[in-house]
Amino acid sequence: MDNICGIVLKVSYPNMGDTSVIEILGKTMMEWVCFSLGDNFCGSVAYSDSTPLPILVRPYVKKDTDYTVVLFSDTPLISRKTVLDAVSVLKLKDLNVLKMTRGYVFKTQFLLGVDRIYSENPYYFDEEDFMTAFNFKQVALVSDALRNRIISYHMNQGVQFDDIASTFVGCDVIIAKGVHIGPGNIIKGKTIIKEHARIGSHNTIDDSVIESGAFLTYVGDAEVGSSCNLGCGVVIANYDGKNKHKTVIGDNAFIGSNCNLIAPLNVGDGAFVAAGSTITDSVPENALAIARERQIVKPDWRNKNV
Repeated sequence: MDNICGIVLKVSYPNMGDTSVIEILGKTMMEWVCFSLGDNFCGSVAYSDSTPLPILVRPYVKKDTDYTVVLFSDTPLISRKTVLDAVSVLKLKDLNVLKMTRGYVFKTQFLLGVDRIYSENPYYFDEEDFMTAFNFKQVALVSDALRNRIISYHMNQGVQFDDIASTFVGCDVIIAKGVHIGPGNIIKGKTIIKEHARIGSHNTIDDSVIESGAFLTYVGDAEVGSSCNLGCGVVIANYDGKNKHKTVIGDNAFIGSNCNLIAPLNVGDGAFVAAGSTITDSVPENALAIARERQIVKPDWRNKNV
């Protein structure tokens, strides 16, 4: 961005309290608004109708910046593009202040020299950006809009979703191009899904790593803990396909490539399952499980009666 100072006004409502601390899809409203400002965020202050805006924000303005953007904590859909567009319009029209639907852009020196502003006609940008969360019904609408933005972003990056209506992807999830995700999945935390992995239906994945080419043909009735690693070719299978026998993988567990986990079983926190293993019994925490035949090499076997 240009030489900008960004300030966020923390807005409260009687029926919901301080909007800046309300969480939506893994981030507070304040964090979503600050995301649009990036490194230009300079501070926040509680909004007050009784204090003129220039006086309210002046202690937080960086005097050596060219422009100051003032946003509100109840508009978490505000995007970086809209902030940049607003600054560009202010510069192009050589204005001292530009009022958006919800928020302002100022020339910093002008803001430092006035006690009140009189700009009443807003300049309109993408109006979804200014959807205001003034009650919990609005919070739900904002949450749905953010969820759709996140899903759309991943689709534009080459990720295939079978059913976007039943899929939740958190804001910090990283999904590589070529990944195929089935219906009903909840993927959150700092999960990383690498190239060309396939995720089955109705799973909850939190703070995990799914390796390149992992083919999870069925991960139903499974719980995957935080900071897990699932290698390529891992299959988590039901016990009989009818009853809800569950596989539970604890935090920080490592499942090597081409493993089969046959429910019901638990893989404890910090456990390590060696590649190529078929696991039918639970693995205690911090234990190493190897369930495969030891390699045997028989030289010149064709010429011997082996």
